[in-house]
Amino acid sequence: MKNKIRVAMLGMGGMGFEHAGNMLKMEDVEIVAMCSATGGGDRFNAEKGLNIPVYSDFDEMLDKVEMDALYVCLPPFAHNGQIEKAAAKKIAVFTEKPIAINVERAESIAKAVRENGVVSMVGYHMRFGGAVKHVRKLMEEGITGRPIMYTAIYECNSLHTPWWIKRELCGGQVFEQVIHLYDMAYYIMGEVDTVAGFVEKLSHEDVPEYTVDDSSAVSLKFKGKAMGSIVGSNCSVPGRWVGRFKIIFENCVAEFGNENNVTITYTKGEVRSETLKFDTPAKLDETRYFIDVLKGEKPEFTPIEDGLMGVRLVDAAVRSSEAGGMPIKF
Repeated sequence: MKNKIRVAMLGMGGMGFEHAGNMLKMEDVEIVAMCSATGGGDRFNAEKGLNIPVYSDFDEMLDKVEMDALYVCLPPFAHNGQIEKAAAKKIAVFTEKPIAINVERAESIAKAVRENGVVSMVGYHMRFGGAVKHVRKLMEEGITGRPIMYTAIYECNSLHTPWWIKRELCGGQVFEQVIHLYDMAYYIMGEVDTVAGFVEKLSHEDVPEYTVDDSSAVSLKFKGKAMGSIVGSNCSVPGRWVGRFKIIFENCVAEFGNENNVTITYTKGEVRSETLKFDTPAKLDETRYFIDVLKGEKPEFTPIEDGLMGVRLVDAAVRSSEAGGMPIKF
C-alpha cells in the first residue's frame, strides 16, 4: 500500500457526507473521487472548500480513477452490481447496511468479495461503541459467563426520505434500521438457529405511498440454546431514535441505552451495579479501523459475510411473518 489510502465514494447523501468528513481528518487517506447522482459530491466540495473530482456515472469513475478502496453509501435499492465490479478489480469495499434488500442480491455481493479475496467491511458501527467493546472484553475474560437472553427494541417515528417509506425500495424497517440490533444479537450471542415472528404495517395510513412495515416482534433461538427477542416500531415518539438492548449473562446483566452507555449488574455473590458512559465516536472509529486493515496493521473485522448474515436474519423474520409466524431454521 502507498502512504495514503486512495478512497472513492459512491453515494454522497447523509452517510456519504459523514464518512467522507471523517476521512478528511486522517492524514493517511486521500479521497480521490466521488460519485453522486443527486449533487451531494458538489455540495461536499463546496462545504469543505475542496475540488475532488465528481462523477455521475459509477462505471466511468471505476474505469478512470485509481483507488484502493470504495465506500458504498447508497440506499438499499440502488445496489445493483457496483460492489461486484469493484471486487473484480481487487478494490477493497466498505458498504453501509443493509448490503441488499433480498438474500439473492446479498449473496451475489458476498460471493464477489469472497472469490476475489478483497478486504471488506460493513457499517455496523454499534460494534465500535465503547460500551459494546467493554462488555465484549468482559466476555473474552470470562467475567460475564455465557450469554443467556438477549432483548432489544428499536423505536422511532419518522418518514425519512421518499424512498425510505416504500418497502420495495428500503426492504422495510427491519432491513433498514432494526438490522443493527439483529447484528448485535449475532455479534454478542453467536450463531442463530431459529427465527420466528411477525412484521406488519400498522400505522401511517395518512401518508401517501407509505408501504414500509412499522411494527415487528421477532423471537430468536441461538445455536448455543440461548434465546432472544427483538421488537421494532416506527410508531413511537417523533424526532427520537432509540436502540436499546439487554443481555442476561450467567454472572451479570448488561443493559445498554445505546452502544456507548451500559449499566452492568453483577448477580453472583453480592449484587452490585456500575453505569459506564463512553464518548466513543463509533463511525469515525470504524473508518479508522478499516483504513488500518488496508494498511496491514489490523485483522479484518465485520466483513461482508456479516452483512450477508444480517440480511438473512431480517429476511427470515419477514418470511416467518408471511407464513403466520412459522419458525425459520438456519
